Amino acid sequence: MATLTYREAAQRVRRSVRTIKRWRLGGMPMGWDIQQGQKVRVVDEEVLLSWWRDRLDGWPAHQYRLRRIHAAAAAELLDP
Repeated sequence: MATLTYREAAQRVRRSVRTIKRWRLGGMPMGWDIQQGQKVRVVDEEVLLSWWRDRLDGWPAHQYRLRRIHAAAAAELLDP
């Protein structure tokens, strides 16, 4: 299992470090690791991605994008 720091996690899901910190305060489980002699917060990549997918489902812009994609696919099926 890969673990990511705040910065690596933010880059992985294309969000800010601040967002990752907010998710941690909201309940996302994170642990500690020692990297280069310093103690840093880390999150498991699978946990991060599942947390991100849950948040994405409630994001209105994502919902609009999905509707547009589904409408385009349905239009292709109807047009011979």
